[in-house]
Amino acid sequence: MKTNISIFVFVFLIVIVGNGLYEQINKEPISAKAKRLECQKAVISFEKGFDNNDIKNAQLQLENGNFKFTSYVEKSQYMESQLFNYVKLSSIDQIVNKELKSYIKEYIPSEDKLNIIYYIYENDKQHPGKKTEKSKNYAGYVVFKFKNTKNRLVFQSQIDFMNMQGLDIPKSINCAIKSFVTYNK
Repeated sequence: MKTNISIFVFVFLIVIVGNGLYEQINKEPISAKAKRLECQKAVISFEKGFDNNDIKNAQLQLENGNFKFTSYVEKSQYMESQLFNYVKLSSIDQIVNKELKSYIKEYIPSEDKLNIIYYIYENDKQHPGKKTEKSKNYAGYVVFKFKNTKNRLVFQSQIDFMNMQGLDIPKSINCAIKSFVTYNK
């Protein structure tokens, strides 16, 4: 009788351990790629939140209209820049400002501001680090960094755009901001 119980326990443990190993081996790898939102599924996108309380406070600051943003561009260095013949940062700043303001629920002025830094990166297809054709498929990406009042990064989002003249940059901006606004909600 003891032998049967011992065999049963042994087999049971092997099944449990084997099942755990099988699940671990066949588990889908964790990726930094974001797929929460429909707009994130259309292109390559990444998002990362750093502290849930800081993110909630930053989201509240945006809803109350307490934000400021700065922007810049990163032109290609190994190939002749083309994108910024079509895209003007001042025009994109207007789009960003309008998009951010669309999330204001009630303006409650405060000295504390959410600091938003964004930039537009032009894909440098002749960069020596670009070895695959896949890495040359996109035109560039937008990166948004949301920082708290202590200038600590609380959330970052990166969304590709595909059009070589930047016609889809507004969609990428919309998606990057929506990624922040909907994170952990």
